[in-house]
Amino acid sequence: MAVPVCLVLAAPAAAQQQPVAAPAHTIDGPTSGLASPASLGLSVARDGTGGLVYLKQAGGGTHVFVSRLAGGSFQPPVQVDAGLAGPSSQPVIGAGNGGLLLVGFVNAGVLYAAEQPPGRGALGGPAALASGAANPAISISNAGKAYLTFTVADGTGTDVRAAYFWQNKWALEPSALNAFAGDNAGSGAGRPAVVAAGDGVGIVAWGEVGGIYTRRVWGTSPSVAVERADGPLPGCTELSADEPAVGAGGDSSYVQVAFHEQLSCAGQTSSRVLMNRLRGSAYDGLTQPDGLSGPSTDGADDPRIAMGEYGGGLVTSQRTLTHALVGAELNDNGSLGATSQLDTAPGTSPPWGVPAMAGLYSHLVAWQQDPGSTGTPEIRLRYAPGRDPLGPEVVLSSPVQGPAAAGQGSAAAGDTYGDAAVVWVQGPAGAEQIMSAQLYQPPGGFAVPARRRYVRTSRPTLTWPAPREPWGPVHFALSLDGVVVIQTDATSAQPPTPIGDGPHSYQLTATNPAGQQSQSGVGSLFVDTTPPVAGLTLSGVKEIKRRIQARLAYGDLPPSGQPSTYASGVASVTLRWGDGTVSQIKRGMTRVAHSYARPGDYAVTITVTDKAGNITRATVKLKVKKPKPKPKPKPGKPGPHHGLRQGGGARS
Repeated sequence: MAVPVCLVLAAPAAAQQQPVAAPAHTIDGPTSGLASPASLGLSVARDGTGGLVYLKQAGGGTHVFVSRLAGGSFQPPVQVDAGLAGPSSQPVIGAGNGGLLLVGFVNAGVLYAAEQPPGRGALGGPAALASGAANPAISISNAGKAYLTFTVADGTGTDVRAAYFWQNKWALEPSALNAFAGDNAGSGAGRPAVVAAGDGVGIVAWGEVGGIYTRRVWGTSPSVAVERADGPLPGCTELSADEPAVGAGGDSSYVQVAFHEQLSCAGQTSSRVLMNRLRGSAYDGLTQPDGLSGPSTDGADDPRIAMGEYGGGLVTSQRTLTHALVGAELNDNGSLGATSQLDTAPGTSPPWGVPAMAGLYSHLVAWQQDPGSTGTPEIRLRYAPGRDPLGPEVVLSSPVQGPAAAGQGSAAAGDTYGDAAVVWVQGPAGAEQIMSAQLYQPPGGFAVPARRRYVRTSRPTLTWPAPREPWGPVHFALSLDGVVVIQTDATSAQPPTPIGDGPHSYQLTATNPAGQQSQSGVGSLFVDTTPPVAGLTLSGVKEIKRRIQARLAYGDLPPSGQPSTYASGVASVTLRWGDGTVSQIKRGMTRVAHSYARPGDYAVTITVTDKAGNITRATVKLKVKKPKPKPKPKPGKPGPHHGLRQGGGARS
């Protein structure tokens, strides 16, 4: 029988590095059925599970499709809104740990939500949440608490509403979140945005009457206070504000809100991206993450925020004339850091930058680089491992699929290990594809046991835990005595041919889909298929309460013709006397004595076990009797009588 041998996996290093991208692959297409725009939405939970949502033509209408991210791979897309009449629109998706997926979309003016509970492989059917709805946005915390914001028609305009998800149930907020009743809130470019902080509090931002407002929500209880984030810069007049983006870390006390604002400065209208940090219940004051200052012919729009658990991250915007991609670093608690241009080559169309977190501090940004007539639009990426600056540009797309079309849809997300995924639309009109590039950190490191492992079979089953690599599959190569003998995606295997008795070395190499490897140290394995030898002789008087002497012979021999070092050695010797008494034989002992309290038939057994677990037994049967009784003395003749006579007196 094959004996399993466990290879112990060491905890991986916490430091993250520049990831390596596996070749981009197609999730859907080429097809003429993608909606325009495809409205890509991507969400990845901290444990590496997640999903992609998008719009596609099916059955004569536009419908919602989802590709789950499970086991590190995007699964075949499935339709979510099957059975609903009419076209669907505005899909959003949120992913939680354990495979939790929440999908929201609008169909015939009704907001629907579909759920995939943790551990299940399919989305449930959509459930209606609200009528007259539009502009949904969703965010889910690491603990699985989610907020879905949207607008509903109120007869004179729209109200901003929210729904709360916890423990497989949705609940609607009791009233609108608007700053002022009757305002046309959350419509158009003022569509609401939401983030679920790590502490379970939701923060909603929206446009209302040309301003940007925010409100915290605890489950289904909104805060009394409504804060306004926008305002004019010094020397300027504010014309309007819209396109809110909101970010928070683990502490909902610190919230960054970025937005697009139209300003009039010295008689010149400018388009800007501004930001304001909400600390507690008050805003700190306007900052300028777009990198512009003073009058400029160029402007900025498309604000986006990615923020990690500790408040670090990235805010991006794009220039309206030069199409440059600009980023502002966020430090702990969302404090604003340095601002710089993120792309190095000039572009002839908007970059549509998408920032994302990958790890507690690591972040990235992906965008479309369009060289115009001199080349083909392509998708590029920069990644900042840990607290390091953004690294060099990496091209993710291949010209084989045609020109990138990020304006039709693009998204990025990452897990807590530092892995990341970027999705985008690519290809000529009528033959578009949804592409994905996944970026991998190296697999977690391995550690093999420091002590030698002994086995008693020539084909042991070797087992090992999977390395810390939520995206796979991970490929394993096992080397024995310096030669690779096993290639497998499983976490256990047997050598293809028997291996001989004696010492062997082994090493395990793990390779992820990006070709990155981690390798264990060199471990020691000892094969011993030869059982030990055992002998036993008894001597002494075989009676109760008399000492019976046992003479022992034992040892562990190598296979015939092999040196003694090919035997694992004796691990233990025990002698069972048959009356419940067990003698543990110390190394080198060859004699031991015992006496029996009762007569009877006994089986005396010596058991010898070697270090590999081979066992040999030898038994001698013994009959113990009572001692023979001593002979009684023969009766003797009576001797002469001496003494006084009874009743005697003096003779006369």
